[in-house]
Amino acid sequence: MSNVKSQVVLLDGWRLLWASFSIRNDNNLESGLETGASFSVYQNGQALVDLWGGWADLNSHRHWQEDTVALTWSMVKGVTALVVARLVDSGVLEYQREVHHYWPEFGTEDKRNITVEMLLSHQAGLAVLDEQIVILDYQHNWPKVEKILAAQKPNWPPGTAVAYHAMTWGMYVDALVRKVDPQHRNVSEYFRQEIAKPLGLDYYIGLPPNLFHRFAQFREYSFWEQRITYANVVPAVLGPYLLPATLSIDTGVQLARANNPDVLQIGVPSFIGVGAARDLAKLYDYLGNNGTVGGYRLLSNSAVKLLKEPLTKDLPNLFFVFYPYSRGLFLKKNKQGHLMVGHSGYGGSYSAADTDSGLGMAYLTNHVSFHQEDPRADSLMEAFYECYETYVSAKKKNGQDKRM
Repeated sequence: MSNVKSQVVLLDGWRLLWASFSIRNDNNLESGLETGASFSVYQNGQALVDLWGGWADLNSHRHWQEDTVALTWSMVKGVTALVVARLVDSGVLEYQREVHHYWPEFGTEDKRNITVEMLLSHQAGLAVLDEQIVILDYQHNWPKVEKILAAQKPNWPPGTAVAYHAMTWGMYVDALVRKVDPQHRNVSEYFRQEIAKPLGLDYYIGLPPNLFHRFAQFREYSFWEQRITYANVVPAVLGPYLLPATLSIDTGVQLARANNPDVLQIGVPSFIGVGAARDLAKLYDYLGNNGTVGGYRLLSNSAVKLLKEPLTKDLPNLFFVFYPYSRGLFLKKNKQGHLMVGHSGYGGSYSAADTDSGLGMAYLTNHVSFHQEDPRADSLMEAFYECYETYVSAKKKNGQDKRM
């Protein structure tokens, strides 16, 4: 039996429409497509939908609760892109300046032309490292990690192609943030102090150990559930760039080790972000509303405009880039034709701003069995927009603004 819980503010008198939304989420859980998940939509600081249910830990039969947090995988890249945008807004960083201007050791001959925006949009040719980085060194021996990153030669001429920098993206951006922040904070510290705390977000780049009891255990897909994965795709596409591996967790990258609290506390802004869907929806609500919600400005209008500008649509795609990238965020049109600006996460999770409707939304699961176009997320989005569009039409008839 599923334990779907929800907070619904959107529909007021249109409760019958909500039934289709609730039933679809229940079906995902009852059918086994879903283990545990949360889904949330915010608009102008108001929760339109806040839904959670299923199992936080199937083995121990621990239910997904309102305060359950889960690994958001690469959705943390989107959060990190907003950290960088805020630093650009503050004047300490420029997208079009070369990275070596801020980080001199980075500027070897073959990397001198790499700009900040090239790095953010996966054009830098630094998708795979020649020397392996052990994840514990990321926490305990940062100078060693930074030296490896700075010494790396590009895998292809920077700026000539785009390929998803799955592991290295957050490492390079973290190094850059430490250089330009006047207090030399890393991405995790900057986000916590400058964004999460002012906005009241329960989201962490690196989960504090004292919060692990709230963590939803990640569940790997079975053999029968497998679809296209990094393990299938990387060797075929990157070939000689594959080995040695970019990142090592002890003897190698094993996804189940993402449940280890010793790993989860390491704030690698490539894939170790932990929170609930509502926190990502709250954050993207700002992006959906030109940087400001409830009188608090997170980003300037010009910063938001730059995050919506595509940088890679005319470049050859070498690996795993399904949509154009802006300065750290992907850009796509949803089924309603609205521009979505955000980032997906491994296994089907998804977070973005609907910049046409002024919405922030996120879907988060602990059962990774899909990648792009996840039918679980799609069914929830479809049900939401059915309800939302009916609600907007009714508001228009009554002469009220569609953004409430």
